[in-house]
Amino acid sequence: MEKLWGDNYYDPGDKKWKKDENNGSQGKPLVRGFCQFIMVPIIQMSRAIMEGNKEQTEKMIKSIGVVIKQEEADLVGKHLLKLVMSRWLNAADIIIEMMVLHLPSPKTAQAYRTEYLYEGPIDDEVGKAMRACDPNGPLMMYVSKMVPTADKSRFFAFGRVFSGTIKTGAKVRIMGANYTPGKKDDLYVKTI
Repeated sequence: MEKLWGDNYYDPGDKKWKKDENNGSQGKPLVRGFCQFIMVPIIQMSRAIMEGNKEQTEKMIKSIGVVIKQEEADLVGKHLLKLVMSRWLNAADIIIEMMVLHLPSPKTAQAYRTEYLYEGPIDDEVGKAMRACDPNGPLMMYVSKMVPTADKSRFFAFGRVFSGTIKTGAKVRIMGANYTPGKKDDLYVKTI
């Protein structure tokens, strides 16, 4: 995995990784490991599907372990490409895995990010609860997206809880983008 990033080149003749692209055993320049093992197969798969090369497509699909159901066998072009890619490289799974592996946990991140997120005194009850990611502290949540229900009578709110616990029936103060501490503009009290 480490060899896939940066200036690392795989020489198929020597079956060794090298740091210099001009140092190939067959006299040809080498290709970066990421391109050779990740990008080229994805591009080859895409081209074979989009060009309608059924024999190559079937061979490649079988080699990556993607199963095409009987009712999907007639798909071609973009529809087949979308199906194969979603089963081979499922974006949702990949993004979640990257988040888990590369982003700090909320507890770790909030210890150093609270001072940038919270406008109040960092040493008050709310600031301390946010920094500790305390489920028993005051409820503090950042809502990043509001989606209206089909009848437009309510909203689904998607966001991140920094401290406290959200419960159905709880009354919350909603501070909009134009809220100013000490004023009542863009401040609402609603029930979850």
